[in-house]
Amino acid sequence: MSFKRKMQELKREVLLEEATNLFIRDGYENMKIADLAKNTGVSVGAIYTMFGSKEGIYHNYILGQIEYYIEIMEEKISDCSDPKEMLMIITEIKFSAIIKNRNAIKENFSDPTFYLTLSTDEDDPMMYMHRYIAQHIMEPLSKTIRTDKDPLEMVFLFDGLSFGIIKHWMIAGGDLMARTEKTVECFLRAIETD
Repeated sequence: MSFKRKMQELKREVLLEEATNLFIRDGYENMKIADLAKNTGVSVGAIYTMFGSKEGIYHNYILGQIEYYIEIMEEKISDCSDPKEMLMIITEIKFSAIIKNRNAIKENFSDPTFYLTLSTDEDDPMMYMHRYIAQHIMEPLSKTIRTDKDPLEMVFLFDGLSFGIIKHWMIAGGDLMARTEKTVECFLRAIETD
């Protein structure tokens, strides 16, 4: 990799790190490209050249967060053999990520198509995460609870249920982490077959 390319990658990382801080602090709507430029010493024009738009920066922020939480998930479930316990772990990770990033995601959380656009490409980190969970958690879980559901379908059902609980929490408040066990229990009841 050339020196110029390395510098571009480093600049991109610095911009995304600061954008993450701004999205978390200010939310998507209130995050200003001018603040990002001022805080990083990178011109507004260079930022737009690199990311195309504020939405492009946000999309990269979301993908970076997904990759970060995938690493945490893989590490935390690596020594676990019980698929139900693994499901508890990934639910806790998901809920803690939402709590940490609440300000950054609240505007887009009400758009049901936003997260769908992140997971339609096979190379997308979200799709990688879905396939990983299907293979390492849902497939063994389907054998444990005797369901005929496809493991990837189980992942999407779990996502729908957990995002519903998250959306309710965003509106009603309360302790989201305290809902972890009930979320998993509700999901298990929903996929069990007679």
